[in-house]
Amino acid sequence: MKTSIRKATLCCATSLTAFAALSAPAYAQDEAAQSADDQATENVIIVTGSITRNPAAATASPVVSVTSEDLDNRGIKTVSEALQTLTANNAGTIPASWSGNGFTTGATAPSLRGFNNAYTLTLFDGMRSAYYPLADDGQRNIVDINSMPGSITERVDTLLDGASATYGSDAIAGVVNVITKREIQGLHLDASMGLSQRGEGDEPRLNATYGYGDLDDQGFNVYANFEYQKNSPVDLRDRKGPWGTADQSSICGTTEDGCLTNNIRNGIQADGSYNSFQSTIVNFVQPFANPNNDPLGDFELLNPAAGCGPLDSVTLTDAQRGDTDAPSVVCQQDLTHDYEAYTARTKRIGGTLRGTARLGDDTEAYLMFNYYNVTTANRSAPYGWTGRTAAGGDRVTISRIYLPAYVCSEGVGVIDDSGNLLGSGCDASNGTRNPNNPYAARGYSARLLGMPDQPRWTYTNAKTYRLSGGVNGSFGDSWEYSVGATASEVTLDVTNTGYILAQGLMDAVAQGTYNFVDPSANSQDVVDSIFPDQHKRATSKLAQVIGTLSKDVFELPGGFVNVAVAGQYRYEKINNPSSNAPNAENPADRYYSINAIGVRGHRDVWSASYEISVPVLDELRFKADGSYDHYSTGQENFAPKFEAEFSPIEQVKLRGTFSKGFRAPNLNESFQLPSTGYTSATINCNTAAYEAFCAAHASNPSYYEGGYSPGVTSAGNPDLKSEKSTSYTFGVVVQPTRRITLTLDYWRTKINNLITPVNLSDEIYAAYYGNNGVVNIPGIEVTQGAPDPENPGALPLLGEVSSSFQNADSMLGKGIDFSANALFDVTNTVSWRTNATASYLIRLQQTVDGSVNRFDGSLGGCNWTSCSGAPRFRAAWQNTLDFNDRASLTLTAYYTSGYSSTASDAGGTYKDCAASAAAGQLVTYPDSGNPVQCHGPSTFDLDGHGETKVGDNFTVYFDVLNILDGKPKYDPNAAYGIYNFNAAWQDRLFMGRYFRIGAKVDF
Repeated sequence: MKTSIRKATLCCATSLTAFAALSAPAYAQDEAAQSADDQATENVIIVTGSITRNPAAATASPVVSVTSEDLDNRGIKTVSEALQTLTANNAGTIPASWSGNGFTTGATAPSLRGFNNAYTLTLFDGMRSAYYPLADDGQRNIVDINSMPGSITERVDTLLDGASATYGSDAIAGVVNVITKREIQGLHLDASMGLSQRGEGDEPRLNATYGYGDLDDQGFNVYANFEYQKNSPVDLRDRKGPWGTADQSSICGTTEDGCLTNNIRNGIQADGSYNSFQSTIVNFVQPFANPNNDPLGDFELLNPAAGCGPLDSVTLTDAQRGDTDAPSVVCQQDLTHDYEAYTARTKRIGGTLRGTARLGDDTEAYLMFNYYNVTTANRSAPYGWTGRTAAGGDRVTISRIYLPAYVCSEGVGVIDDSGNLLGSGCDASNGTRNPNNPYAARGYSARLLGMPDQPRWTYTNAKTYRLSGGVNGSFGDSWEYSVGATASEVTLDVTNTGYILAQGLMDAVAQGTYNFVDPSANSQDVVDSIFPDQHKRATSKLAQVIGTLSKDVFELPGGFVNVAVAGQYRYEKINNPSSNAPNAENPADRYYSINAIGVRGHRDVWSASYEISVPVLDELRFKADGSYDHYSTGQENFAPKFEAEFSPIEQVKLRGTFSKGFRAPNLNESFQLPSTGYTSATINCNTAAYEAFCAAHASNPSYYEGGYSPGVTSAGNPDLKSEKSTSYTFGVVVQPTRRITLTLDYWRTKINNLITPVNLSDEIYAAYYGNNGVVNIPGIEVTQGAPDPENPGALPLLGEVSSSFQNADSMLGKGIDFSANALFDVTNTVSWRTNATASYLIRLQQTVDGSVNRFDGSLGGCNWTSCSGAPRFRAAWQNTLDFNDRASLTLTAYYTSGYSSTASDAGGTYKDCAASAAAGQLVTYPDSGNPVQCHGPSTFDLDGHGETKVGDNFTVYFDVLNILDGKPKYDPNAAYGIYNFNAAWQDRLFMGRYFRIGAKVDF
């Protein structure tokens, strides 16, 4: 049968774990749980939201269940894609692009209800899985849904309500439960090939499954599954538009506004001006008798014979050069076009073995092993020769590089107080003239300006191992039980290449070992001395044991009162060594720009829970749940929940829930080494706080113009308390006929004791820039940024603000969810199934130190969603025509509303465009200071799927994603301006029209 998306009318009639209900029939809250054509099979089981299999325990919480048929009809092949399109995913699943650029390199996770991914609990067959070893934003532990097998997924259940009373920590915004198939018989092959209309993003897929045994007739079933998927990378330059280039000068406002900046290195602006001489992969030098004196000439090519090589050369006019020391001919380079990738190269290989057996009329057991390997490769632009070692420990800043006149094997690189890298220890008596310095014969130093000629790469190799098993059954007088366990481990290897090691660069400059004149002539050993590969292995482990016991105790007019209890133990551990650890003995023995994040910790968790289901009447049911959880890290929590359902008439059901929830501090928040994330900030010289700073840097405004990225360094805090939440829902289910079902639910969740990093408040900025870098705020430590190379004695930009995680503030969200299901017979052989879901975010706000930052309908909160925003409205509408079960055609429409470009937690004012622009939160035109954009665009996408059977065992299908070939819309404020469009909502639009053709064989 073809089942559609079914919302909360379905019951959740089983235990915490899938194994607790594998042999139980399906139970429904009402007749709406059955298929509209009354063909629902009795072995369809919803396993989310209860610890008992008793039908009286059906949850009143809204639940969205998306079946494997639904996913096929939408052209969706992975769990991560499925959750990206879920309308209640108001904050957006981490899109494919972030798998290369974000903290959780290679992984993705959902964010329900507009909250971030810390508040959505992800389960695999009802049980927890080991965390991804890397934490999102250096704080939030997530379960990587890329490691979930798609081809054996029976359905994805999403419970849209607080569920700590059932599942414990993290289930504040909701629960995603990925449920695999209990039984597979025969051989099933599925192969497909996808390709964008523009020829990129090719995607071969193959999965094969073989199963043997009939549980009903033979008492057992075993199956094996294999999956393979490979996605080629897509670069930003592969799509025409402002996202494929650093040149934004074609985006202009009124005559008063002017045009945006051409950020191509050494690019000419729209008005014909030239900003400043910038580094490219073609090295330039400038003669100096002494670094503390003025230069003895302008910059010139280090290798004049090669010219600009692969880059474009441009001759500057005297007016463009002005009184700068720029050369008359400069080399232009578009780093965005040349290097920046949108999606990483990705490969997924997985395998599953499962066996299930009946051990009697009422007892069933299963054992399953799952393995998944996800590898990614992501390219980014090279980092300049000058720079600063990453935050973490003592930092080394190299503001300028001076190639010495003499080099020798005993040479030592020295960094002076101004950040100048100088060669020392070599002269005519023990060295040779520096072949990289064309002024060596005159005894001059050569200031080097350039960058490496190779990109940076980050490779991830994540291997996930899961073993689970359990037994469930009944005994005695209506006693039911389940016992199960799981163990999982994620091993993640991360390799960074092309990153500069400061000490290696210092040695190369002083000893002359690296050929800056012709970098292609360097041996691999020489290259490795400056760019040694950085490799680390991080691991995460989890073990969990659960047992449940339930019994019907006495009968009421509506049925038996059922009482259930459950006990659980789990062990969690993460060992994520720093990729760029502090080095007290030699701070220079560290890399530029590799984040120093690291954590090592473990904990034990014991839980006890109960559930009491009271069917007072057929029309009136109550349910009470509760869970007590104890953590070895010191936290204790009790989470109750109460549910009620009332049917005044057969066609209408009213439902409501009230619950208390919690989120215990995760392993990163408790044990993390000092780790730094970055936010965006700007310098507004028209405000009093920045007047002295701007005056001190007046000769080099490019040092601060265009904004900068101060760091927020957070350390683990073992004394943190749990976050506490209060949630409730009110809803109605209307079923005028068995073929039509409508649901409407209101929800509200408030979270107190938020665990947050230090807030980069206006008070900190004002104190730093108004008090010459001195900030006297308790618990806050401030570090200066890299100095201005042209004004080394002036106050640098704010570098990092450091503190431990802390309990502070609160978060409030509320909204409305709607769904509609219908099935109609068009003819005797053609049926039409239509499903619609929609979510409206009424309010989402964070209270910080008494001030409210509101996010709903805006680009905020940037600190929660990486500036993806929280659109108010999302909708999906799926329509399927089924032609006598021999063929089908599906169209699915997706809509996400636009949003204010303001972000109140990033310096802006909620929905006040002018104030946000004045504060520097919005991108503005250079001449007028007017905002380029006040409102982010809405998104519409239409996808199609068709399939037909060719014989009884062979099916061919096709997908056309983004049928209308919609294009991404310009948004310079979203996602920190990395893409110039909002990747969370317009990912499919960036890919353009996408085709997939495939075939299935079933024997």
